[in-house]
This record gives sequence, structure tokens and C-alpha cells, in this order.
Amino acid sequence: MRAEPGVFPEVFSSAADPIPPAGLALLEGGADLMIVVIVAYSVVNFVIQSIIQPKLVADAVNISLSVTFLSLVFWTFVIGPVGAILAVPLTLLGKSLLFDVDQDTRWMSGLLEGGSAPPEVEPETSPGDAPAAAG
Repeated sequence: MRAEPGVFPEVFSSAADPIPPAGLALLEGGADLMIVVIVAYSVVNFVIQSIIQPKLVADAVNISLSVTFLSLVFWTFVIGPVGAILAVPLTLLGKSLLFDVDQDTRWMSGLLEGGSAPPEVEPETSPGDAPAAAG
């Protein structure tokens, strides 16, 4: 069975990241310190990649955290690993093409942003359109 050229290093890169600090901890303080370093590294890595990073991305592109996560799952399923990389840009493209163009669909844009709907724009009336005063 042959691995695809670009998949093997990506799959094991995050698993290999704590090896240098764990090796140094093993040399400096023994197996106990090495286990502490691996656990601490794993916890910090999980918190940053699963909680902090998606929140920062969602705030930066003005879409909700839930939409960011769902777009990641959807585009990864549809396109594969490339979809995971392009999930947020593809979602923003779809949002701008489908929801931001038409006034009738602007309310859906508010759902994607996680906030209230954008304010309705009142149609401008010319002075000739004003109703005549009764008199």
C-alpha cells in the first residue's frame, strides 16, 4: 500500500511536534518530566488549535464560530484536505455571492455572522412621490 506524496508528513507532523521538547525533558529530568512536558504540550496545543484559533478566525472574517466549524466540516467532506484549507474563504465567497447581493436575502447574512440582521435600507422617495396634504 502506497501513501500519497503530501499526506504522510502532514498526518504525523502534529504527533512529532513534542518529540524535541520531550527528549530534552527526558535528558534533563527523567521520564517523569518527559511525561509532564508531553501532557502540557498536548493540552496547550489542543486549546490553541481547537478553541482560540477558530474564535480568532471567526472574529477576523465576521462569521460565527459555529459557521466556521460547520464550513470546515462541509468543505473537507466535499473537496477533501484542500477543502479544510479553503473552508473559510469558500464560505465567505458563497456568503458574498448568495446573501450579500440581494436585499431580500440580507437577513441570512446576519445568521452567518451570528449577530442581528443588517439594517434595512429605506427606499428613497422623491418630493413628487409624497402624498398630497388633505386640506
